[in-house]
Amino acid sequence: MLTPRSAHAIEWLFQQSIIENLRADSLGTPQVNLVAQLPAHDSRTQRRLVVLNLSSYQFRIVAFFDFADRDATRRHLARHARSDNLDEQGLLDAYAELVNMICGKVNRSLCEVFRHVGMSTPFFLESDCAAHLALLQPTHTTYLDAEADDGVRFAVTLCVCTSESAQIDFDVDRSQREEESAGELELF
Repeated sequence: MLTPRSAHAIEWLFQQSIIENLRADSLGTPQVNLVAQLPAHDSRTQRRLVVLNLSSYQFRIVAFFDFADRDATRRHLARHARSDNLDEQGLLDAYAELVNMICGKVNRSLCEVFRHVGMSTPFFLESDCAAHLALLQPTHTTYLDAEADDGVRFAVTLCVCTSESAQIDFDVDRSQREEESAGELELF
């Protein structure tokens, strides 16, 4: 069982991490909003679905980041990668690195509450896979819509999966200060 307080804590951690990581590469304050469901996408726009898992003995969070492959997104990722021109592999690496940075901050925060929380490396799925998230049988699902002032916009679906016997009840300190980070690589 995942309490509402715990679900809100997870949502808040992701919102704060997305804002912090988007702000590093844009001019203004990014907006991250909870939405009831993700908007329908134009089927003509190529999409990138980047997935990362955060797992402990008690739960698993499967985070799906759905990016429209648009010029604004490419420019934002190029700034993030500190490159003027990204080839296809560089672009994939930049998507994965942004997702890794967002989830890494959430992972560190969860490690303050749970003793063991591991994080997968980001991987890509076909965008059509997002239609089958119910197969994960999540205990809780959250949809976030993220947008920065430079035009980059993406959706995040968080699927929290727990066993029937798990009792997850926690909260986080919402007054915590932002971490200073230089983009260090974490090795586990």
